[in-house]
Amino acid sequence: MALIRNCAGCFSKRVGYVVFWCIWRTNSVKKAATSGFWCFWFLYLLAGSFFPAVGKAQTNENGSKVVSLSEPEKAWLQQHPVVYWGVDPYWPPFSSLDEQGRASGINVEIVELIAKRTGLNVRLVKTATWSETLRKTSTGEIHFIGGIARTEKRERLQNLHFSEAYCSFPTAIITRKDMPFLTSLNELVSKKIALPRNYATTEELLRAYPNTHVVLTDTEEQSMLMVAGNEADATALNLASASHIVHMRGLANLKISGFTDVDFFLRMAVRNDLPELHSILGKGLATLDKKEVEAIYSKYILPETLAELHWKAWRRRALYFILITGTALVGVLLWNRKLAAEIRRRKAAEKDLGQARDRLEEHARKLDHHAAEMEGLNRKLVSVNKDLESFSYTVSHDLKSPLRRLRSFVDLLQEDSGDTLNVEGREYLTIVNHEARRMSELIEDLLAFARIGRAEIHPTPVNLEQLVTEVVREVQVENKGREIIWQIGPLPEMPCDRGLLRQAIANLIDNAVKFTRGRTPARINIGTLSAKPEDKEVVFYIQDNGSGFDMKYVNALFHPFERLHSQEEFEGTGIGLANVQRIIQRHGGRIWAEGEVNKGATFYFSLIRKMA
Repeated sequence: MALIRNCAGCFSKRVGYVVFWCIWRTNSVKKAATSGFWCFWFLYLLAGSFFPAVGKAQTNENGSKVVSLSEPEKAWLQQHPVVYWGVDPYWPPFSSLDEQGRASGINVEIVELIAKRTGLNVRLVKTATWSETLRKTSTGEIHFIGGIARTEKRERLQNLHFSEAYCSFPTAIITRKDMPFLTSLNELVSKKIALPRNYATTEELLRAYPNTHVVLTDTEEQSMLMVAGNEADATALNLASASHIVHMRGLANLKISGFTDVDFFLRMAVRNDLPELHSILGKGLATLDKKEVEAIYSKYILPETLAELHWKAWRRRALYFILITGTALVGVLLWNRKLAAEIRRRKAAEKDLGQARDRLEEHARKLDHHAAEMEGLNRKLVSVNKDLESFSYTVSHDLKSPLRRLRSFVDLLQEDSGDTLNVEGREYLTIVNHEARRMSELIEDLLAFARIGRAEIHPTPVNLEQLVTEVVREVQVENKGREIIWQIGPLPEMPCDRGLLRQAIANLIDNAVKFTRGRTPARINIGTLSAKPEDKEVVFYIQDNGSGFDMKYVNALFHPFERLHSQEEFEGTGIGLANVQRIIQRHGGRIWAEGEVNKGATFYFSLIRKMA
């Protein structure tokens, strides 16, 4: 009910805003703009601004002032026959204690009224200062505080649960009459400010402006007396307290210099461990109506202060009306401007659309032309591939056959005429035989290079550790007389064409064995680089301690017929690494190498975890 009552004052304005927005989003607003539609809504918003109290008269449906409690709340009241509460003992007109210890003030009467309606048996715990009241609340000696402003520090550090606000006042900045006007808190930063300790205004000012020169006092009256006595430049407190102190103490040299942006809202605060009490007090507050609160105000607040509060409320409503009217006028202007811009934009869009359509048609014609050219190139490529296949067949049969006959005749000549030839002739025959064998190997490598480029890939799961072990076993048989230390790390299963990949790995291992020929012992390490499960590829390496190579020639390693060592040093045709690169690339991987002269070389290649 408290939430409904607090929101009722704004209901008429809110409805006006919502209905206005809904109609504005439809096409009807464009038609109504010329038929007095805007005038109707201006009047509606004007009424909503100046009559915000619609719906506040009733507290509940039957008008009863007796609070209906739930069963848990009734049980809590039985367990707590006496409820202890506290106030600021010297805070007129909200709460104060006279010489006999009797309490009076706005907070006191409101608490007594709520206690009567809810059935609470309240007993005031008398304290000497406001700080003592807060301390006893923290220690559990006080169940709730009858009048307090909500701050973050009190909620977080003192574990207080606050009720809805039951009254509010503007926070005034008080200075001497001979000082300039101060209209906001940030103008107090360079001043000496007197503020009562543990008050909400003091906490908020110190939180927002920690470097402010603040002098703490025990009461608001002490703070105002320091300003009046030229011991401080200003103070900040709610308007009701300020007016009361000026009137009672006759502080004629003080003035209200301005108001802060934040109003002072008065609430009740209950310890967090007493939710039932918080609910009971909330229900009691919900029964208070405007007339009852104003009647209590009139006992303790000066008539001129009440007039100032009413005048401020009307000023605020007038400001709301001006803002709403101005916003509506600006909305009309912006809407007309938006319509004009929309028309221009659509015309430009239509023009751009026509140009884009023309460009698209031209692009389509070009694509058709390129497609025809590509088809012609494809036919030529098919023809070239057939010529290459024919050339491969010719190389395989027409060139290899003469080489075989040449080697056969050289062998026959060595057997039949070897004794009749001199030493130089026999050397010539040996050279011819060796060169013919080299040419035959070169032709075989070229054919293999061409076949790898045309071969289809048939990927299957392959255990690379098993494959590498097979290749190493074969190499060990061929190099029985050499001392080679093999180190093979764990290798994963990868999807690949087993035959092609075996050829690539065998070539890399053969290279490592060949180029470590001068090392005793030779060391060859085979493994993988560390990888994460989410990596798309696995990197393998084959490392040796052989002759190595100069890194400035690394780009020549994988080019056909490129060799970094002479034929006399290490035999070979220069096709092997080119074949390896083509096989790895056909598997979607990459290959590279690192080396240093006479310190060995490392060849890396990667394979993807999932082949298409």
